[in-house]
Amino acid sequence: WLKLGRPTRAPLHTTMALSKLAGCAPCSKHRRAASPCAAGRRGGVQKPAIIQDSSFVSSDGAGSTTSDCETASTATPASPMPSAQPGPDFPSLAPAVVGTPKASKDQRGGRSSSPVNQAKCAVSSESNGRGWLRRLTSRRLTRSKSRREVSDAEAMQIKQLMQLMDAGQPLGNLSDFAKEYGDEAFCRRLLRKYDGNISKATEKFKHALKWREQNKELLATRQFMQGSDERVVGADLEGRPILYACLKNQMLPGSQCLDQKVVAMLQAIDNMPPSVETVAHIWDLHGMQFRISDLNPSPLIQMVQSLEGYFAERLQELIIIDMPRMALALKDAIWPLVPEKTKRKVRFMTAVQAKEYIQVKCDAEVASRIRAIMEQNRNPKISLEERKRSWMRVNERGELVPAFAQA
Repeated sequence: WLKLGRPTRAPLHTTMALSKLAGCAPCSKHRRAASPCAAGRRGGVQKPAIIQDSSFVSSDGAGSTTSDCETASTATPASPMPSAQPGPDFPSLAPAVVGTPKASKDQRGGRSSSPVNQAKCAVSSESNGRGWLRRLTSRRLTRSKSRREVSDAEAMQIKQLMQLMDAGQPLGNLSDFAKEYGDEAFCRRLLRKYDGNISKATEKFKHALKWREQNKELLATRQFMQGSDERVVGADLEGRPILYACLKNQMLPGSQCLDQKVVAMLQAIDNMPPSVETVAHIWDLHGMQFRISDLNPSPLIQMVQSLEGYFAERLQELIIIDMPRMALALKDAIWPLVPEKTKRKVRFMTAVQAKEYIQVKCDAEVASRIRAIMEQNRNPKISLEERKRSWMRVNERGELVPAFAQA
């Protein structure tokens, strides 16, 4: 049975034969009495038809198709023990299948379980499997082709943007300092920002390089007038730098803090690992002081424009904490100017919610540092001068250093 490669569980007639070999005469008698062949001998019932499966016959022709019932009913007189008496007889161990004249039906599908139909089902299953494999391969080839087409189209768009800096082109008269920013990585971020819209990307590309030309001194020296406590305070679990600023510590009008925001963003970019391109911002509005100049939305609009152009695709998320009611008017003034893609990155939270969120997004050390900064800014017993002396930032080597030279 094992030699023929059949399942390890033997059929009923083989099990009965083994029990006979064990010498259990009562059990053998009971099983022979219950077998269909014995009933045929007692009542003259016609033996059921024998369905021979050619796969059961060995290749050398030694396999037999004779069943146990046929062996018992056709015993020769030379047999040592008659079939009517109990005893350990030796029925043929050649595999044979006893079945009914009509093939049974599969209860699940109503299909015949005959060998021919089983072979048809096997061929059909194999065909279906091959068809599924062909479809899967076709889909993969289609996706691969689409990626190549997108890559080729993007490469053409990047080339088109960089050609704007050639001689005789709109940006051809800019300095090398301005042009060095218009590299392939910046072009790719612009195209990703505007979903491949080459017209919009061209507009922002021109604006960004002209802005860089106008702010060459700021970008080269990184010298600014300190107006707030905005600084890099750590990184999240993905290595993205985190910029934190609390408006309780804002010492100058918002229009005079733009240079500091630019330098803080550059410092955050310096801290980025090779695989990171974005920065997380935390704006803590606790203790926000309302000046007449702060009601002017122009500084915020300029900052949004820098995020949409020069710092395109550098924003991971913006967490706004404890936004006061009086600031809603300012938000309503600039919110329609914010693109939908940027709006989805803005989160409004309470201080409690922000601490819980930071606990999940950062490791224990960074989360503890940010919570301590927030609690310090909410402690009325700590003066501004005392807070300024404690302001530290994380540099590109991951070290805590004084945030500002004058602090």
